[in-house]
Amino acid sequence: MFETENTRLTELKESMRNKAKWEKRLQELDVELKTREGEVEDWKRRLAEEEKDVDRLTGASLSSLFYGMIGKKEERLEREQLEVLEAKAKYDAAVRAAEDIRKQIGDMTELLKDVRFSDFEYERILKEKESILLRQDEKLAELAERRADTELQLKELKEAVQAGHAVLYDLEQARDYLQSARNWGTYDMLGGGMMSTYLKHGKIDEAMDYIHDAQRSLSRFGKELQDVQMNLSIEIDIGSFLRFSDYFFDGFIADWMVQGRIKDTLNQVEDKLGAVKDVVRHLETEARSLEIRLSDVRRRYESFIEQAE
Repeated sequence: MFETENTRLTELKESMRNKAKWEKRLQELDVELKTREGEVEDWKRRLAEEEKDVDRLTGASLSSLFYGMIGKKEERLEREQLEVLEAKAKYDAAVRAAEDIRKQIGDMTELLKDVRFSDFEYERILKEKESILLRQDEKLAELAERRADTELQLKELKEAVQAGHAVLYDLEQARDYLQSARNWGTYDMLGGGMMSTYLKHGKIDEAMDYIHDAQRSLSRFGKELQDVQMNLSIEIDIGSFLRFSDYFFDGFIADWMVQGRIKDTLNQVEDKLGAVKDVVRHLETEARSLEIRLSDVRRRYESFIEQAE
């Protein structure tokens, strides 16, 4: 039934293997060519410098006259000329190497022209076989349904993981600002002055902003978890965390009250952070397991179509 199609699929699979191999080689040649072209430029500069040295010795320059007076001009000139010859030989070799790589790139590009559409044709023939088989073979239809279900589950899991990472980011930022506020508060109680008080409240304000963000991202995370049949019972109560203005209550007791609120809120944030991390880790484990399962279903599905006769 599919004799012609299967023969063509076998040919195309070979073409696809060659395409992958030749594309990889072409990338390697491109990198190698850049290296060789750099060497050409380096030896070109070196050759120009060496030729200038020879010109100085053969011209009427002060250095030429100096070497002539002390009787070493010929010896110096001979050495410089040898260095020119060496630089010229290295330059020529680098040019040849670059040209050889360009030729290889040209040859590889020509080879790729014949196989550049092999993967598209392979997919087209598979789709044609798939369309016929889905109407005729119940087993393939079941595999197709399983593949679609698994793909949807994986998509929902990945969306939940992404939402979880957004929560983690907000909570980690809140934690960091609260830790900084706590440190500035300690310094403030030790007589840090108006600047430390100002910095402390700035850090508290930043932390509060991220806690509000965490509330929103937690709400979205909870909705994503419902899609994957998981519950997240984590709440952050920020209503009791009041900002104390020790600009006006500058005493030691007021400062201790602020420090206590900072510490309590920091503990809450760290607790929530740990809980969300556990959930995200669980989701990531589930996603990896589902990816393996999906890969197996896809392999079996494609193999079924390829081998159908």
